[in-house]
Parts: sequence; C-alpha cells; structure tokens
Amino acid sequence: MEKKATQSEISGRMTSIQTSTLELGTCLYSTVLEGNQRFRFVSPINGYLNFLLHEASSHCTLNINQHDYLIQEGENIFIQVKKGVPFELESYHSDNTLLLMVVNCKALMTLEEEHTCHTGQLDHGLVTQSDNRVSLTLKQVIELNEEKSCLAQIKLQSLLLELLIYQIEGLQVDSDVKKISLSKNHFEKIQMVKRLIDSDLSKNYTISDLAKAVGTNNQYLKKYFKQQYGKTVMSYMTEMKMEHAKKLILMGKYRIADIARICGYKYSTHFTTAFKKYFGFVPNSLRYLLVLASNGTFLSLL
Repeated sequence: MEKKATQSEISGRMTSIQTSTLELGTCLYSTVLEGNQRFRFVSPINGYLNFLLHEASSHCTLNINQHDYLIQEGENIFIQVKKGVPFELESYHSDNTLLLMVVNCKALMTLEEEHTCHTGQLDHGLVTQSDNRVSLTLKQVIELNEEKSCLAQIKLQSLLLELLIYQIEGLQVDSDVKKISLSKNHFEKIQMVKRLIDSDLSKNYTISDLAKAVGTNNQYLKKYFKQQYGKTVMSYMTEMKMEHAKKLILMGKYRIADIARICGYKYSTHFTTAFKKYFGFVPNSLRYLLVLASNGTFLSLL
C-alpha cells in the first residue's frame, strides 16, 4: 500500500515572518503664507520649526525666543521649538510665498549627531540651501496646498516629507554649513546702521564710516540696507535730515542757518539746495506759509 502522507508533510514547515519596521513617529503641521504681512504663531508641539522661502521671494525675518533671524532668498532653516512657544514671521514683499512646517520626527533627533555641527546648533538655527530638488518640490507643495481632495492631501504629505529628506541630504553633503546666527548678526548690523543715523542727524556719515562702525563691508551694507528698508543708505539719511528740518521749521523757534547746522550742513545755501530738491520749495517758503497760518490764513498746502 502507498504510504499516506501526513498532515505535517502536506502543510510543510512553518516559518516566522521577519519583521523590519521603522518608526518615524512623524507628526507634521504645515501652512503656506503669502504676501507682505506679519504672521504670529504658537508651536503646537515640541519639535522642529522648518521654514522654507520660495525662490521668487524676497527676504523675511523670524523672531523666536527674543532673537531675530534674517532668512534670505535660497535659504531655509531648521530651529528647535517647544510646545506653546510663540514666534513671529515678517514678510517684506507682496510677492513672497513661504512654507512653514512644525514637525516632530524621531529621525530628526539624531540630526545633530549625524551631521558634523556644533552641539546645540539646532537650538540656534541650522541653515539649509535650496537646490533644484527643493525648489521643484516646494513649488509642487504650494500648488497642491489649495486642493482639498483626499488624494491631494496624501500627495501633499508625501511632498513635505520629501522636502525634509532633501534638506537633510543637503546638510550631509555640505560640510560647510552656514549657521543662522551669522544671518542674525548681519541683520543686527543693518539695524545698528539705522540706529546710528537716527541718533545724530548732525553727522554726515559715509558708507565706509557706517560699514566700519558695525563691522561689515561697503557692498554688503548697501545691498542689504536697501533690501531691508527699501531705499539706499544715503537716501534714508537725506530723508531723515529733511523731515527733521521740516519739523524744526514748523516749530518756528530756529533760524534757517541754525536748522542747517542741526541737520549736518555747514553752509545754509547747501541746506537750502538740498531742501528744495527734496520738497520742491525752499525752506523760507515754508516759514512764510507758517507766518500766514499764524495770522489766520487758511492753508491746505501742507
């Protein structure tokens, strides 16, 4: 007789399935911001603030933990945040488009260890540079942001994770990462220049004087002062002097020659020329109008 096959022979040997899982533990919040506005947020989680600036956008500033950071075109930053901590973003151009992400990802917890950077650098900000992959993915995120379908939302989450991957890969490739603290220091220098000008309008600074005073160079000062305040250093200085002179004239207590000296002009003729070029009329005309006004004549010229 043929030997009957046993059940064990039919079923064969049982083997266990080997598990290989990776727990990313990713919790992610995101929003797309547009325009020339100031945005205020509170971090919903303990994690990392990831801020990306679209390539067609101008500069923005970030204020967090009482520190100001300047983010320029082509730069994105990681910064460690705690739940409940407020932060503020200010966009300076109407065409700006920004992506803000707050992410709690276990994979990011080892970023400082894997990346050759100083201990605690993520506490102070870590810059990543946009490349073609980041720019293209960011553009897709912005385009998908307004779509509310289930498929669009899944795609959006996938793209946001891709952005994280590209940024981290960029850090690993680039060993000479520029820290956000450098941008912060540069931003503070531009503010220092403005404060120097405002503090004493009798002084006539040159670009070289101001650059030397704050520890930067002429080209940097000219470029980023205009980017920050929308006008050149010299235009801003002239504007402050002229507006101050106008206020002094309207007070009616000073001679034109004295006002000229207060505003940094050695000769009143030079002051008169500058005043007329700025306002379109000479200082004495303004004084004459003031006299008429004090005599009860109704004026609507100012």
